[in-house]
Amino acid sequence: MKNLQVNKIHNLDCTEGMKHISDNTIDLVITDPPFAIDFKAKRSNYHRTASRVLEGYNEIPKEKYYDFTVKWMKEVYRILKESGSMYVFSGWNNLKDILIAIDELGFITVNHIICKYQFGR
Repeated sequence: MKNLQVNKIHNLDCTEGMKHISDNTIDLVITDPPFAIDFKAKRSNYHRTASRVLEGYNEIPKEKYYDFTVKWMKEVYRILKESGSMYVFSGWNNLKDILIAIDELGFITVNHIICKYQFGR
């Protein structure tokens, strides 16, 4: 396994990139995976016009979201130290997939932080 150079930005798919990180070496993972929101009624509230979406962004279909979540979370679980932490930002509509994966993979949930805000700030 080729280790990634530290203090450097690596442009990789996160799941593939984590394969280059040794087991039990990371103290903190902060992740903001795609929300797979797929708004239809009030799309304008979310500001999802093509000019505002980063090139390379991929929406995750709802039926594949759980498998997608388990795939990247397994790698996080492997690389985190036993005393490590993970912070996950999640949209409300797929939160159950996030929480189920956390429980099934053996993470210990310590807390939830819930923010309510309007997208059109």
